[in-house]
Amino acid sequence: MKSVVLQSLPWWADLQFEFYRTFSTTERYYLTALALGVFGLLMAIAYFSGKILKRRVRSDAVQAIQGVFVTVGSIVLSGFLVVVWGLTGTVVQSLSFLAIGPEAGVKLLLTFIVFAGAFTVTRLTKRSIKFGAGRNVITAHQREVAHHIVQLTVFIPAILFTIALWGVPVQSLFLGAGALGIVLGFAARQTLSGALSGFVILFARPFEVGDWISVNDRQGIVTDITLYNTQIRTFDEEHVLVPNDQVTGSEVINYSKTDRLRITTDVGIDYDVDVATAASVAREAMERCESVSDSPSPDVVRTAFDDSAVALRLRYWIDKPTIQHKWRAQNEVIEAVKEAFESEGIKIPFPQRELMGREETGGLQVAEAERERLSADKRTVANRGSDDRDGRSQGRSATDVSEPFKEDYGRDPSGDPVDEDETESGDEETASEEPTDVSEPVSEEHSHDPDDPMAVDGFERDPDPVRDGPENEDEERDDE
Repeated sequence: MKSVVLQSLPWWADLQFEFYRTFSTTERYYLTALALGVFGLLMAIAYFSGKILKRRVRSDAVQAIQGVFVTVGSIVLSGFLVVVWGLTGTVVQSLSFLAIGPEAGVKLLLTFIVFAGAFTVTRLTKRSIKFGAGRNVITAHQREVAHHIVQLTVFIPAILFTIALWGVPVQSLFLGAGALGIVLGFAARQTLSGALSGFVILFARPFEVGDWISVNDRQGIVTDITLYNTQIRTFDEEHVLVPNDQVTGSEVINYSKTDRLRITTDVGIDYDVDVATAASVAREAMERCESVSDSPSPDVVRTAFDDSAVALRLRYWIDKPTIQHKWRAQNEVIEAVKEAFESEGIKIPFPQRELMGREETGGLQVAEAERERLSADKRTVANRGSDDRDGRSQGRSATDVSEPFKEDYGRDPSGDPVDEDETESGDEETASEEPTDVSEPVSEEHSHDPDDPMAVDGFERDPDPVRDGPENEDEERDDE
């Protein structure tokens, strides 16, 4: 029969005592090792089974299952070791601070209800504001401002009620909040600056949601304004997040704040053309464009004397500016002005350069003999390049670049190998010439046996590379 002390213990303590009394210390070590081995085996099964499941199930779902499996296994292993080694009382005493009484439970329930109600109110008001914006009662910018005001109005009383419910001393809270605010102010000054800039943008309204703006060399439509950044969708469908402190600290161009927008397009005319006539033709062409506004009327400004043309600046206006309207007007003006210039014979010149020689040197002169030599060189180079391309077009692409090989030396421009006897007989003639002179091409009567084993790629290879010694000269005379 159990003693009175054991009978007064809770059921889990009684179970732990019976389990602890059953096994000795050595058996506990064995059980611990066995439990660790089983846990490792289960982890290995979870790991390898996850690889198989990822082929059929989404990867994030498999990872969630593995996480739950590992968590449950760890809890079971920890509980088993606590019971084996009799540490139940120590663990319960360590977790006593988590004990929740009836009063604390009621406070937790009230806190949850208050914040859930505040969140529900903000969601309902956001939907109502969105419905009003859809009926054109308020603008999208006013919707964002109203939503943030409602959030502050609802959540601040909820936080104050929670502080009073849990009996937190307000004086200590404010003292700690002041010290914490100083630390956070230094650590998160960039974030706080962005938040303050967000309030400035929301209430100063330099631009609104849906406006076409340019900020930091980015042009696009404003899609959202938050406390920390401004979201812009560029005309390349890029979604750009610009920090609000950068928006307030840089130049912002709002193209949607005005009812009309002026566009400029530059064009050049030839120096031989009458400038006034060209300007009149361009202005009349712009006035015929449907996308260009009639008031103010388009005009033409003479801007500069460029290197090859007189520069004219076409200035015209569009109503209700949008990026699509701007592009349409630019395209229409360029096409109309070009067509008008062509019909009137007004030339838009290409870049030109005028080359002149000094008078004291007689100007630029090209001798007749030099002109003939340059023409002959051009024909020779063209023929040689054509032969090389025909012979090497097979096996390599047009972008390949190669250095000349040893086998390429000795060819005449026609591609035939140079005869050695003719080369030797011509040595006396070329000796008196300059080293840079090019020998005349050899006769095409020379034929070569392609079956000769000493021939390499159409050239005869000398069996004896040493040809300058006296012995070789005697052998040549004997052969003759």
